[in-house]
Amino acid sequence: MVSIIIVSFNRKDLVEKCLLSALNNSPEGNEIIVVDNASADGTPELIAKEFPVVKLIRNKTNVGFAQGNNLGMNKAVGDYFFLLNTDAFLEKGNLPRLQKFLEDHPDAGAVAPQLRNVDGSVQPSGGFFPHLWQIFLIMTFIDNLPVFKKFLPSIHVRDRNFFTKVQAVGWAAGAALMVPKKVFLETKGLDKDIFMYGEELEWCYRINQAGYKIYLDPETHLTHVGFASSSSRSYGIVKEMESFVFFYKKHKPGWQLPILVSLVTLGCLLRVLRGILTFKPAMIKTYSLALKKVYSDL
Repeated sequence: MVSIIIVSFNRKDLVEKCLLSALNNSPEGNEIIVVDNASADGTPELIAKEFPVVKLIRNKTNVGFAQGNNLGMNKAVGDYFFLLNTDAFLEKGNLPRLQKFLEDHPDAGAVAPQLRNVDGSVQPSGGFFPHLWQIFLIMTFIDNLPVFKKFLPSIHVRDRNFFTKVQAVGWAAGAALMVPKKVFLETKGLDKDIFMYGEELEWCYRINQAGYKIYLDPETHLTHVGFASSSSRSYGIVKEMESFVFFYKKHKPGWQLPILVSLVTLGCLLRVLRGILTFKPAMIKTYSLALKKVYSDL
């Protein structure tokens, strides 16, 4: 049995479409749990009225993506948990295929389908863990150069061909991720101290440290709108910079943190300079804020 976990916040239109896709494409006997983070747009009322079969958990405050998913997984009764964003839509056969993949790969701690944009193109949705040299490549734009983008094991792999073959990676996007219940229990789920962004990378790291692998299965695919579940791309950039600091403080030796901060500072300053030279005030504002947040988290 698979338990589908969906965390919602003020996106009633997306929730309705997401739930319809889940109900129409999930085998009988599975359960669907929606954890609503105190939506004020009528989302919980819609779910209660139009989708009575769905198990609805209403939070009094917005506890974030990580804690919301943990609440859902703690209430779930399935042997497998499938985390699904409100802007991702199930297709027929997705869940049985992913469940069978986990059953056939006992070393798997999680498996993710291939994500596709609305136009059908492949959407990058994973990568490798943030070692210092990889942080350097990102902050200096090197890993965005065509030759490096194709061959380097980047934190965010941008080569779409990478996501067309079955393979183990460091982390996969939490927009659509299946995890065995036993792995959730062993690793305690997502870190509740991460409100949003970077939480799936951190969890995948702990799953990996527990001896499991994270797999991509491109033979299973679904549509993911991307950034529709959150406020903006700029917000995501700021939170990712913060997540690097969080990750290093939690998992890396103390001597590495100052190096990380120096690299992130360099990267933000280069992007601020780029914003000045190209007359992009939004870029200047975003990376100035990211820099401020990074130092406030130290």
